[in-house]
Amino acid sequence: MAIETRTIFFDQDELIRAAHAFCLLQEKAVPRGRLTAVVAEPEAAGRVRLQFDGAGRRPVEIVLSYAEMAAGLIAYCATVAIPLPRYSRKRLMPAGEGMALVIRLPEFAGPADVAEAADRRALPAA
Repeated sequence: MAIETRTIFFDQDELIRAAHAFCLLQEKAVPRGRLTAVVAEPEAAGRVRLQFDGAGRRPVEIVLSYAEMAAGLIAYCATVAIPLPRYSRKRLMPAGEGMALVIRLPEFAGPADVAEAADRRALPAA
């Protein structure tokens, strides 16, 4: 079976926008100050650190899991009209100063294929 792989790279600005929107949407306690950086720890740790400037105090960090950051990036893609397949395996990984969302197809063909196969069985043979 052929497998397609897509990789979408996100720079710091995109990561910041996606992480900030995710935190607000999920009603996470976001510290006062500006979100200045998103730092991806190695995949084994599975954490993404959000660094805030602290509004005149010392910098503050909050931590998201890779799954939470991936959810934020998927929502960001929907907002900026980057098409993503619904039925695929998505994996987040560090990539240079940013992160990459790796998408593997086919993970599951979806209900349309199941219905189409049933329709073919129901058609009389020609």
